[in-house]
Amino acid sequence: MTIRPLAQGDPQRIGRYRILGVLGSGGMGRVLLGAGPDGRLVAVKQVHAHLLGEVEYRARFRREVTASTRVSGAFTAPVVDFDVDTPTPWLASVFVVGVPLDKVVTGYGPLPPVAVRMLAAGLASALQAIHQAGLIHRDLKPANVLLAEDGPRVIDFGIAQAAENQGLTEAGSVLGSPAYMSPEQALAEPLTPASDVFALGSLLVMAATGESPFAAASMAYTLFNIAHVEPNLSTVPPELRDLVGWCLGKDPSSRPTPTQILDYLGRPPERGHIWPEPVHAEIDRVGGELVKLAADPNATVILPGGRRGTVTRGRTEFAVPQGIPRGGDTRTLLVMCVVLVVLAVTAGAAWVRWGGDDTPQASPTGFSMAQMREVDTCSWLSKALGSTVPAELAPGWPAKVSDWTLTTSESWGCDVTAPGVRSMLTVSPGKFIIGFGLTANTVSAHQILGSKSTGYCGRAVKPGGTQAPWGVLVEFYQDEECRLPEYVLTRLMSVREPPRRVDADRSLAVVEPCSLVDHTSLASLIGAIPEVPKESSAHSCVWEGSDQVTVNLEQVKASASKDPVIDVGDGKQLIAPKSTVDAICTRGYPYREVGTRREQVEIKVHGGNDNAAHCSAAESIARMVIEKLPK
Repeated sequence: MTIRPLAQGDPQRIGRYRILGVLGSGGMGRVLLGAGPDGRLVAVKQVHAHLLGEVEYRARFRREVTASTRVSGAFTAPVVDFDVDTPTPWLASVFVVGVPLDKVVTGYGPLPPVAVRMLAAGLASALQAIHQAGLIHRDLKPANVLLAEDGPRVIDFGIAQAAENQGLTEAGSVLGSPAYMSPEQALAEPLTPASDVFALGSLLVMAATGESPFAAASMAYTLFNIAHVEPNLSTVPPELRDLVGWCLGKDPSSRPTPTQILDYLGRPPERGHIWPEPVHAEIDRVGGELVKLAADPNATVILPGGRRGTVTRGRTEFAVPQGIPRGGDTRTLLVMCVVLVVLAVTAGAAWVRWGGDDTPQASPTGFSMAQMREVDTCSWLSKALGSTVPAELAPGWPAKVSDWTLTTSESWGCDVTAPGVRSMLTVSPGKFIIGFGLTANTVSAHQILGSKSTGYCGRAVKPGGTQAPWGVLVEFYQDEECRLPEYVLTRLMSVREPPRRVDADRSLAVVEPCSLVDHTSLASLIGAIPEVPKESSAHSCVWEGSDQVTVNLEQVKASASKDPVIDVGDGKQLIAPKSTVDAICTRGYPYREVGTRREQVEIKVHGGNDNAAHCSAAESIARMVIEKLPK
């Protein structure tokens, strides 16, 4: 895949994202590589300008944005920003390095049974989230599944639809990829979430054998096979046949739900590497090339190819094209590792569901959450590091700490940059910690936790004990380099008394966000919710039932807002930004101004498409919060 430099007339910025290059172009739009203010890479989708005059294309893009944001509420949100009302609408998504499943099987052969089981678990978790959001993907196929370092990702919500709104497809029309359709799709009948489960069964057969169970010489024969012919599963490994056959039932009511699939699979084996070693090697190699591109955005980078060349045409629509030349020698080596936009969910939920290490662990004492809320993070970091750090820990960074720039972040953490250095270090006390594994190292009797991906390394400890959901997190965005964040974390934990913010007694930072909302009152607004929040950290609290409610305490740049305001009495006002998609409504309450910053409470309600109900709930929650804030 070639990441092309920007041509004359291409945008240098879209929203708040600096554009680095062009990933590719499809029939409806193109995808650009961008970098956010924090240095993270994003993929920015844009509709082709010549299509914007056609109502259907703009409406379809809006539906894709709506679908992807609805799914993101169940897992780590992959959609980071969007604007569908601008003259050229765009969508920015988390950028993840991965290998498309179809290219893995074509280049390296079928996956071993243990990897197929892991794939099934990850995709079942993804479908569980998609269906809980009230959606049907409708195009689950190998090309729409990425194998990333930590599990599979489901991508491309371009034709996803609300389960209750099947009227968007014309009667008699067929939408999807023929070999991975369900019988209902092949017959143009109304769809249910069970349609995605049938597609999952076909996909698992392809992953295990290298062939689709229904593919034929023509689309007509393929659709006939799907609707009327039982698949031949004799080449499927015996340990996978029962699951695959269950998914491929012709009657939708006979198929398992994603939850039943997870229950059937049970606890996974010891994790280690999820995929065959050559796949992980390709992911690492592509990641290295992307880091080089981020360091030199003027370069044209051709991602390295796989070791077995195969010719395949690029994908259409909004999925990132595979970069195969449209003309020329068909013997051109296929680029095996394609970096794609993740518009769905990770397999992480499968690991959470199955649980982690069962070995009992000590619960060391340490800093309290109250300390984490009132700490002056940048002063703590400066005190911990002293005047210098070992130069070999961060190549390219100055060894003198006085040459670093320390800036308090929106969540009262500390962002660290240095002149002429593209990478960034961040320190976040009291952060919600999820998806981190154990490392071999400890500090002050605390186990150091770690997470690593392309251009990123995170290190954390849980000073409140291993069962606590929060910890002290240090993240470094540079070449997967982990020595500096681990060193910084070790030095931070050596400080017995972290310095307190001078304005801690007056700051919103010290408020416990989960205490601002009464459980009973919240349930009366959004329906039944668990007694315990889904996520809680120093400055954020998340409840999830049929809808998701997030309360964030933050400090932002103080500037005149152009958004409408709502008078809630006693001279207090809510900031009421316009909802871009019906699934999300946000309200903000300005608490106080401190110099150039404004401390505020943000309330976000995320769920179905009843935006008026979401906004009404957000405003009621905001009034509840205001009453409980320190006067």
